[in-house]
Amino acid sequence: MYTYKVMIHPNNKQFTRIRLTLNKCVECNNIVYDYLDSFIKNNEKIPSCSDVRKWFTIQKQIKDKETLEKRCNMTNKESRDKHLDTLFYDVSNDALKQEIKDTYNSFVRFFKKLSNYPIRKKFNSYKSSFYVDPFKIRFTDKKVRLEKISTSRKLNRQILNWVNLAEKDRIPVGISYYNPRVVIEGNERLYIVVSVDASNSPKNKITTTNNTIGIDLNIKSVVTSDEDYYKSVTKTKTYKKAVKKEKRAQRKLSRRYIKSKELNKSLKESKNYIKERKIKNKYTRRVTHLKDNYIDYIIKSIIDNKPKRVCIEDLDVNGMKKKKDKKAKQIRRCLQQNPFRKLLTKLTYRCERIGIMVVKADRYYSSSKLCSNCGNKKSDLKLSDRVYICPKCGLKIDRDYNAALNLKKYALAN
Repeated sequence: MYTYKVMIHPNNKQFTRIRLTLNKCVECNNIVYDYLDSFIKNNEKIPSCSDVRKWFTIQKQIKDKETLEKRCNMTNKESRDKHLDTLFYDVSNDALKQEIKDTYNSFVRFFKKLSNYPIRKKFNSYKSSFYVDPFKIRFTDKKVRLEKISTSRKLNRQILNWVNLAEKDRIPVGISYYNPRVVIEGNERLYIVVSVDASNSPKNKITTTNNTIGIDLNIKSVVTSDEDYYKSVTKTKTYKKAVKKEKRAQRKLSRRYIKSKELNKSLKESKNYIKERKIKNKYTRRVTHLKDNYIDYIIKSIIDNKPKRVCIEDLDVNGMKKKKDKKAKQIRRCLQQNPFRKLLTKLTYRCERIGIMVVKADRYYSSSKLCSNCGNKKSDLKLSDRVYICPKCGLKIDRDYNAALNLKKYALAN
């Protein structure tokens, strides 16, 4: 199963309809959340998912009637601010049904101790999404057809259901799709995310060489056994500059927030706050994209060598965060900023896709403490020792490159 994420460019009418659908999905989530939460507070067993859906079908009619009554004495601006400018009837029923399932599953995961207790959703959260029926979505090389963007049956108005894609011929056409969703980031950027079967993916397997690559990850760099050295994304000038701008924007946004509270003005009415929030989201998105692009660059550079095997580490990031050292706070912050998990997940996914074997070393395999020349283990090696000097054979080598060579040997032995 492969997933595609492509940006879409809706016009103003299409963006408004998508925004309304997202708002109604958030409202649906909160209604179902309150209903299930009441059972838990009273120490009662929650009903089944089908019973919750039947209950919500009745609630939809009641809520729509209440919305129509409230809108009679409101202006258009007031109804928009209170999210009463649309009805549940105007929104795709498939999106609402899936929202109920997702909310119900979040409680099930909590009971199975797989996640924390669920929380209510916010209307203006940075990232939100809604489900699209895979049997009703359609793709062409340039456009995607979404459901109920236009509710009119006239052909000239049905054109509104077709939204422009930012990339041409990116998503395969005329095949089965799985779990398609429309995602909004920062209340501005819209994406379509869809999964397809592996057999329908256009990527083909490549002819590999007999080379094996070991990859050592650390806070400052990514080092391979082919003597390739990649500086960590957090150490690049572009990333540091973007983070600095994001921090400034966040401080300015906080000042706007305090000022609006002092004037007893709601955040929805404060235009300066809304303006600053858009600027802050812009820099947040910039930082995220810089990380993703740099990860893609590292993975592409490794795959271009066409190795037969790639050996990676199984890092215990949570255990590293819990260590009590003098620089524990700094280490935790660096681990939070460095997307190790994303890099390893993407690398594994892409290597398996084109036929490169991925070997995961044992979590407790001491790749840094072993000598790559004679195999001697140096137990007293400290984190501050950046050069590995073997007491047995006298090898003097960079610590990270030595670890990458040991990982290469581990892959060849297993």
